[in-house]
Amino acid sequence: MDVHLRELRYFVAVAEELNVTRASGRLFVSHPALSKQLRTLERQLGFPLFDRVHGGMALTRQGRALLPFARELLGRWNAGVEAARAAAPSGTLVVGMQTAVGRGIQQETLRGFRAAMPGWELSLRLVNWTDPSAGLADGGSDVAFVRPAVAWRRGDHRPQVRAFLGALP
Repeated sequence: MDVHLRELRYFVAVAEELNVTRASGRLFVSHPALSKQLRTLERQLGFPLFDRVHGGMALTRQGRALLPFARELLGRWNAGVEAARAAAPSGTLVVGMQTAVGRGIQQETLRGFRAAMPGWELSLRLVNWTDPSAGLADGGSDVAFVRPAVAWRRGDHRPQVRAFLGALP
């Protein structure tokens, strides 16, 4: 049996509303689509979940028995997703940037970082030519876009397109 979480969400919503029209509004799905999904779920389970009564729905004995388990399963799934999100690395990366460094390289690199590290925030720190390290030397930046003329006494740097990417420990 292959029951989808969506079908369980639909079942729980209708069970709580006891009305397909109200449940469909709550779920932002059409009434016919919700009814079809309920019938599909009932067919998969092999028993009815609801009695269709004038003006709404009533849970069958099987529906009442299943409802707390469906709620628990959905709750545990949501808790699992939140736990996985919380386990993702996160933080803030301060990026020092000289205004004269090529913006195309910066934007491409920053887009790549955001895609690779979705939990991280980027804080951009613009500096002028008087700080050739773009904040790396004083610890104000974690990484920086700088001109290659910087004399590196510590840390690592490597070519990034036509620029150097450097970071200090």
